[in-house]
Amino acid sequence: MLSRRAFIGGAGAVAGAVGVAAVGPNSLLHRLGLKVSPDHRVPTSGWTVTNHQLDSTAMARPVTWAISEPPGGAKGVIVCLHGRNSTHRAAFDSIHLHDVAADLGYPLAIASVDGGAHSYWHPRADGTDALTMVLDELLPAVDVSLGAVLPRAMLGWSMGGYGALLVAEHAPDRFTSVTAASPALWLQPDEFSPGAFDSPDDFDAFNVFTRSAALAGLAIRVDCGTSDGFVHADRRFAEQLPATNLGGFSNGYHDAPYWRSIAPAQLTTIAHSFGL
Repeated sequence: MLSRRAFIGGAGAVAGAVGVAAVGPNSLLHRLGLKVSPDHRVPTSGWTVTNHQLDSTAMARPVTWAISEPPGGAKGVIVCLHGRNSTHRAAFDSIHLHDVAADLGYPLAIASVDGGAHSYWHPRADGTDALTMVLDELLPAVDVSLGAVLPRAMLGWSMGGYGALLVAEHAPDRFTSVTAASPALWLQPDEFSPGAFDSPDDFDAFNVFTRSAALAGLAIRVDCGTSDGFVHADRRFAEQLPATNLGGFSNGYHDAPYWRSIAPAQLTTIAHSFGL
């Protein structure tokens, strides 16, 4: 079982990760930069990334989001949720998801939204509600931008991986698949990182383990590096899914290089869920 000591709070990790400690014999070498995750770089696509703004009632503030569309038109859209202390730009500037889609030849639009530094994509005691924002405000805005209601998939990293699972569990009929990269999951309410939930009751109310049966019928992909502090909880979640996990657990840490390394396989899973 994971303990609080398995995690380091704060904003010091790459690409908005929560600051998770690596595990295993190479953890010190990783902290020193002597052991690194696998990586995968692709050529710059030239696809335009267009910024938009939502006047969000759910978040009680303007919310920035962005979308990149393939030049020949999209056949589906991936809605991306960022990690802790990150922004909507991580999907484009760190993971380069639109460039990966172009490199693979998949006609996929990539949309990403700011959910706040540590919202964990659910209703919070401060009155913000990133879950409702995604479902009731972002998705219609994406449809308007695309000029059609296209097949949708959820994808997120770390905090956003948890968020992608949560969003898909609350509205599985709106998506064909959900993909979570190193989702920030904990097994017990006394384990979560400070700020992730408002209380143990909040943790219980939005525990993706208890709602996972709602994902039946979706293509589900959970990936995590074997040297990632979340790997034990992520394995447990994958083991109790209502369908076979289409992802896996391989060499890597909780960082952008690992997430880039698995991006092609993730996009292939999503494209297949769209029938491409």
